[in-house]
Amino acid sequence: MSSFKSSAVPLFKLKVQEKGRIRDIKEIICRVQGLPTCLNGQLVDLGDGVKGVIMGFDEEDVLVLVLGDSSRLRLGKEITGISEPFRIPVGERFLGRMVTALGEPCDQAGEIVPDDHRPVFRDSPPIIHRAPVDEFLPTGTKIVDILVPLAKGQRLLILGDRMTGKTAIAVDTMLNQRDRNVVCIYCAVGKSLAAVEKVMSAMREGSALGYTVMVMATDASPVGEQYLAPFSAAAMGDYFASKGRDVLVVFDDLTKHAWAYRQLSLLLERPPGREAYPGDIFYVQTQLMEQAGKFNRDRGGGSLTFLGIAETQQGDLTGYIPSNLASMCDGQICMSGTMFAEGFRPAVDIALSLSIIGGRAQPPLIKNLSKTLRADFARYTEVVKLSKLQSGLSGEAARIVRRGEAITSVLRQGQYAPVSVEEEILLLYALHKGLLADLDEGQRAVFRKEIRAFAAAKDSRTFESLGAAAELSPELASRLDAIMEAFFAEHGWTAGGAEEPSGQ
Repeated sequence: MSSFKSSAVPLFKLKVQEKGRIRDIKEIICRVQGLPTCLNGQLVDLGDGVKGVIMGFDEEDVLVLVLGDSSRLRLGKEITGISEPFRIPVGERFLGRMVTALGEPCDQAGEIVPDDHRPVFRDSPPIIHRAPVDEFLPTGTKIVDILVPLAKGQRLLILGDRMTGKTAIAVDTMLNQRDRNVVCIYCAVGKSLAAVEKVMSAMREGSALGYTVMVMATDASPVGEQYLAPFSAAAMGDYFASKGRDVLVVFDDLTKHAWAYRQLSLLLERPPGREAYPGDIFYVQTQLMEQAGKFNRDRGGGSLTFLGIAETQQGDLTGYIPSNLASMCDGQICMSGTMFAEGFRPAVDIALSLSIIGGRAQPPLIKNLSKTLRADFARYTEVVKLSKLQSGLSGEAARIVRRGEAITSVLRQGQYAPVSVEEEILLLYALHKGLLADLDEGQRAVFRKEIRAFAAAKDSRTFESLGAAAELSPELASRLDAIMEAFFAEHGWTAGGAEEPSGQ
C-alpha cells in the first residue's frame, strides 16, 4: 500500500471542460445554455471548426458571436467553453500583408507564421506605463502640420461628409512615414472593395506597403468582423509598440464601426437608444481609443497613435457618433464640403479644427512662423464675405485679401503628395516675410513647386537643418533671405512679385 502512495506516475488526469448547448441561432448570434463560469470576450468552440466569442449574457443564456460559417451550426448541438480570451496572431511577418479581422491572410500570398498572439479585448494601459506625448509625427499635409499638428501617442479625429478627402489625409500621413521607422496599420471598416483598392494602389505607388499592415473588413464582410476589425488592428499595433516601435493606426471609418455594433446589438436584443444606437456604444469605442498613447520603458518605450475617421451628415458635427468620438480624442480635423466644392484642397476648416496636445510636439520653427496664420486666415475669410456685399476694398482690406490669398495658395496640396517639414518651413518663411502677397497665382504655383529643390541645391546645410532648428536666429534668417533672393532673381521677380523690366 505504501508503494502505491509513493508512485511518481499519476493515476488520473483531470481535464475540466464547461459544456453548453445551442438554444437559438439568429444569423451570426447564437444563444447557448450552460457555461456557468464563462466571461465576456472568452472563446467558445462551437464544433466543426467554428469558434465564437462571448458578447454578453441574459438571465438564462450566454450570447455568442459566431466567428465563421454559422450555417454549420444547428439547434441542440453541444458546444465547449475555452478558458482563454479571444486572441489574434501578431508579428513582424504581418508587415506588407493584408489580413482579416481574425488575423487570417486574405491577399493570396500564403500563410503567415506569427511571433505571438494578443488579446483583442483588453484594458487600456494604466497611467504609470505612459510617458509625456511630446514627439512630433509629421503628416506631410501642410495645413495639418502647421495648424493642427499631430504628436506620437495622440488620438486625432478626422470629421467630414462623404467625399471630402478624409481618407486622403490619412493615406498621406502613412505615405509620409517612409524611412521614419514608423509602423502603419490601415484598418478598413465597412469600406467598398473599390475604395480599398484605391488606397492599396496609392500605398503601392508610394512604396509604403513594406511597413504597413492592412486589416480588412469591407462592406461584404460579416458584421461581426466589421465590429472586431478596429480592436484587432489596435492589438497588432500594441505588439509593435511593446517592442519599442512607433505605430500609426488609421481607422477608416469609425462611423461604420458604430453601424456594425448597432446591427449586432439588435441581434443581441439590446434596447436601442439615441439614433437607434445601443447605450453602451460610447463605452465600446472609448475602450478602443484609450489604448493609444506614448509608453515608458517599462512597457517597451514605443507609441501608439490613432487617426480615427468619422462621417458626418451635411456637416453636422453634433451628431451622436461624431460628438462621442470627438470627446474621446485629443483634437479634430474638420473637413468642409463647401470648401471642397470651391476647389480648396485639402478642404480643412481651420476655424473648427484643433489639436489639444499636438502643439507641444510641433517643431519650434513651424510654431514660431505660424503664430498669426490662423488669425490672418480668419480675417481674410471675413473680408471676402464682406467684399461680396460692396464694390470696392480699402487699402487695408486689400492687403488682408492679398495675404489671405497667399496663405490659401501655400496651404493647397495635391492628393497623395506629402510634403517634408523643411519644405513647409520654407513656405512659411516666405509668408512670414510677405514675399508671396503680390505674386499672381501662377508665380505662387512655381514657387511651391520649385523652392524645395532650389533650396536644397543652393544651401543644403541650411535646408537640412531647418527641421531641427530651435528658433529663427538672425543667422538662420540671413541664410533663408539669401535663398529667397536668389530664387526670385533666377525667375526675374522682384520681392513684390512684379517682373523686372527687360532692359530695352
